[in-house]
Amino acid sequence: MGLNMNINCLKCNNKMTKSRASSLSGKLTLIKEPIKYFTTKESSIVIPYVCSQCGLVEWYVDKPQNFNERT
Repeated sequence: MGLNMNINCLKCNNKMTKSRASSLSGKLTLIKEPIKYFTTKESSIVIPYVCSQCGLVEWYVDKPQNFNERT
């Protein structure tokens, strides 16, 4: 996984913890619309970061460049 960020909570400024959302495959994926089923260039794994102090959850895609509007 390419995403490794140090993120502070927007609500309380506590350091957020990288987590994993559970699904059948073990990874949650976002796909750019309109959906093109035979390419991975318009999708990305979604990674949640959780604040252990206030409970805020922020989601980030592993490959944000795959959602460029020009593609």
